[in-house]
Amino acid sequence: MSLALAEFTEKLVSISDFSQGKAGKIFSDVADNNREYVVLKNNQPTAVVISVQEYKDTQKKVAMLEEILEKIENLRLLKLAESRVDDATTSFEDFIAEEGFSTEELEALAESVKIE
Repeated sequence: MSLALAEFTEKLVSISDFSQGKAGKIFSDVADNNREYVVLKNNQPTAVVISVQEYKDTQKKVAMLEEILEKIENLRLLKLAESRVDDATTSFEDFIAEEGFSTEELEALAESVKIE
């Protein structure tokens, strides 16, 4: 058995261990040694027990990654906008005329719509 697999299996704990009085030991190990456990219910992983500090660190990392992803998306949109700067544009009036509508028809249609 590989070392990684052996280390992983040490992290597995059955949910029945919690009801058999082992919860205190597990939580102490998590808090004191920064260990993590994968809780099994019916031999399926259902939860992970980690320390509060590990949870806070993970939340900070998630927030940082979300900020980075937002900045990447903003840069992508900026590049897209810059690539379209010289594209030919059409006025709204020309567009609706091309589609076979008039401004008056659109205004009448807008007035007939009721938003609740």
